[in-house]
Amino acid sequence: MTSTKSKKRRKPTSSLLSRRKNVLPSSSSAITTTKAPLPSKLSRTLIRSHHTTQKRLSQAIQQNDTTAIAELTSKLSTSGGLEAYQRASVSGQSSKRGGDSSKILVDWFIELGIPKPTPRSNNGGNNSSSSNCDLSNYRLLEIGCLSPTNTIHSYFPKPQRTLMDLNSLHPDEILKQDFMEFPVPKRADDGYDIISCSLVLNYVPTPSGRGDMLKHITSFMEQALERRRKRLKSLPKNNKNNNSSTNKETGTDWTSTFPAVFLVLPAPCVTNSRYLTEDRLQEIMISMGYEMVRRKLSPKLVYYLWKFVGGGSRKKYKKSELLPGGKRNNFAIVVE
Repeated sequence: MTSTKSKKRRKPTSSLLSRRKNVLPSSSSAITTTKAPLPSKLSRTLIRSHHTTQKRLSQAIQQNDTTAIAELTSKLSTSGGLEAYQRASVSGQSSKRGGDSSKILVDWFIELGIPKPTPRSNNGGNNSSSSNCDLSNYRLLEIGCLSPTNTIHSYFPKPQRTLMDLNSLHPDEILKQDFMEFPVPKRADDGYDIISCSLVLNYVPTPSGRGDMLKHITSFMEQALERRRKRLKSLPKNNKNNNSSTNKETGTDWTSTFPAVFLVLPAPCVTNSRYLTEDRLQEIMISMGYEMVRRKLSPKLVYYLWKFVGGGSRKKYKKSELLPGGKRNNFAIVVE
C-alpha cells in the first residue's frame, strides 16, 4: 500500500537569500568596503548617529571629560567614523534619491542666464574678453566635496575648480583639506568667484565654529570682490557696455551675481530650531555683507544663493532662544 504521507518541502532558497540581502551591515568594514549604495534607512541612521556622537564628543572636549572623550572616540571609530558618514552621504545624493544638491545651483544658473563655458573659451584660459560672455575665467571652491562629477562641475572646467574634503574619497581629484586651515590666496587672480558649502556648516560641532566658518568664507569673498573689480577694469571699453552678459528675460547682468556662496543646510536647522530661524540666518548673512539671490525650501533641505556685496555691520550674535519648544533642536550659529 502506497503511503499518502507527503514529504516535507524545503523552503525556497531564494527567499532566504533575499532576506540576507536586506540585512544591514553590522561592522564598519562592511559599510566602507562595499561600493553599492547603502539602503536609505541605514544612510539616515548613520548620518544621525554620526552627528549626535560628534556633538557629544565636542561637549566632552569642552568639559575636559577624558572618560567620555575616550568612549565617544571609540564609538566613532567602530561605527566607521567619517568614512562611513561620507558613504551614507554619497548614497543620499545618488541619482535614484534626487541627485547631488548642486543640481539646484545649476537650475538657478539657468534662471539667471549664466552660460556654460564653450570649448573655445576653455582653451583660452585667461582670455579677458571671453570672461564677459561665460564662466571660462570664473573659479569654484567646493567645500566638503564627495564626488568629482557633481552637476555644477559642468560650469567650471577642471583648472577652474578646487574641490576639497576632510577625508577625500577621490585623492586624485579632491584635495584632502580642512577648509578652516586653507588660506585665502595671496593674489586675487588665484581667488574664487563662488564657494559651495553644501551640508558642511551643519557638520561643524559647535555654534561658534559655524560662525567662524562663515567668517572664513567671507574672507575669500572679500578677495573675490576685488577679483571682480579687477576683471571689470581689465575689460576693453567697448565690452563694458555690451549686452553679452545680460539676461534677455530679466535685463540684468548675470556677472553681478558674483562673488557668491551656495549654502545648503538640513531644513530643520532653520525651521525647527530653538536658536536659529531663517530670519536670524538672514540677519547674520546681511551683517557679513551678503544679499540673498535665491532660496529653495524642500522637506529635508534648504538651499540658498548669497551674493557678496561687501560692507555689513559685522554684528556679533550670541546663542539666544528664539523659538521655545520641547520638540525643537538646538542648532545655532554664534558669531563672535
